[in-house]
Amino acid sequence: MTAPGGRVRRRRALRRLGVTGLWLAAVLTVGAWLGVFLALAPARAALNGAAQSLGTLDRQLADAQATLAPLDLLGRPETQDAARTLRTLAEAAQSTPLLDVFIPPATLDAGVTLARQWETDLRDRPPLPTLTDARRSLTEWQARVQTLQRRLTGLGVALGVLVTLLCVWFAAGQVALIRLVGDARPDRQP
Repeated sequence: MTAPGGRVRRRRALRRLGVTGLWLAAVLTVGAWLGVFLALAPARAALNGAAQSLGTLDRQLADAQATLAPLDLLGRPETQDAARTLRTLAEAAQSTPLLDVFIPPATLDAGVTLARQWETDLRDRPPLPTLTDARRSLTEWQARVQTLQRRLTGLGVALGVLVTLLCVWFAAGQVALIRLVGDARPDRQP
């Protein structure tokens, strides 16, 4: 049979072990939440940066659309046909033999170059539907980034809750140990 002093020391040791376990559960819970927050912080920062960049790009595309909307009339086939006709007329004027007497050849060359450039610019300009498609694609990417942000937040909360539940379970065991030690008093033994 164990001496009463040994039982008291064992009860104290078990009680200290239980209290230490409670503190450990609390520290682990706080540490887990901090760890999850710190582990996910770089990913969250990258996603926030991507969302800001996409927002800036969307605003710039909207500004470009607003700026180019009045000029969209220049992209019509009739305007492009007019530019092509003007280029043809300028080339024909350049090859007319007597015209260079009245108009200097450098001016005719500059007119041909300008007409060609205008035709090329009208043909190669970004049409507004292309900008609209780019904005639509950009909106899809913004939605993806927001979805990733929500999933990342959900993952962090789920990991924190899981660790918290495990720590609560561990703490419940420690409380049970403390109660068991409290119930096993020497005066209650048979």
